[in-house]
Amino acid sequence: QGAIIDDVTFKNYKESLGNDKRVTLLNPKSFHEGYYIETGWASSSNEKLKLPLNNTNWKLIGNSKLSPDNPILLQWNNEEGLIFTKKIELDNKFLLKITQTIKNTSTKSYKLYPYAQITRNYKPDVIPIYILHEGFIGIFDDELIEKDYGDIDKEKFTANSSKGWLGITDKYWLTALVPQKGKTFKSTFKSSEGIYKANFIIKDPAILNSNSSVSNEIITFVAAKEVQSIDSYAEQLEIEKFDLAIDWGWFYFITKPLFFVIEYF
Repeated sequence: QGAIIDDVTFKNYKESLGNDKRVTLLNPKSFHEGYYIETGWASSSNEKLKLPLNNTNWKLIGNSKLSPDNPILLQWNNEEGLIFTKKIELDNKFLLKITQTIKNTSTKSYKLYPYAQITRNYKPDVIPIYILHEGFIGIFDDELIEKDYGDIDKEKFTANSSKGWLGITDKYWLTALVPQKGKTFKSTFKSSEGIYKANFIIKDPAILNSNSSVSNEIITFVAAKEVQSIDSYAEQLEIEKFDLAIDWGWFYFITKPLFFVIEYF
């Protein structure tokens, strides 16, 4: 329901050395500790346009099990001439690529804005230590922004950017969104009644003319903060300063090289 990314468990990470229970990072939105990712389209049209929401029932087309090299395809028809599809692909580590497509079989034209959002239904227990950031994080046009949950409780944060990424970070785990390259986007960190959201929306609309299609790609990470994996994604996908998803402290230029020296020996 809703084509939401949730209920993600790491098969290679246990909650503690004393048991075999695996770490679960994302949970369904109905849970008290719900933590999930949703993607979709927004419209600025004054007319009432039926768009898929986080409670929409999508139809599964073909393959029913998501795994590396085996994507799944979801489809929803709004019965007004628009057919929405989502192709969800998974690599062998922590990356999910979501390709959203709309096919217009009507005689009308539309302007639509792709978006993605991380929602956390609760404030996690955070150890207050100044050398480790937990909370909201993002790179916006080369600038690193870190906001605590308390910061966002006091004031919403917004930024307009042409490149970067955003998400929510824990001590060991990261949930992040990377907008499609070449698109200007508006990002928001906000909270309401104890629910925390990190989202972006593409500022320039996709023009959907009659008998045509539009698509948008979103990269998401549900990740353990492994240095080699994060650095590899940063390099291969050319994600700006994605290595800063790991908090190296104020003296980044010393602590990161030192880490590699210690790891080597």
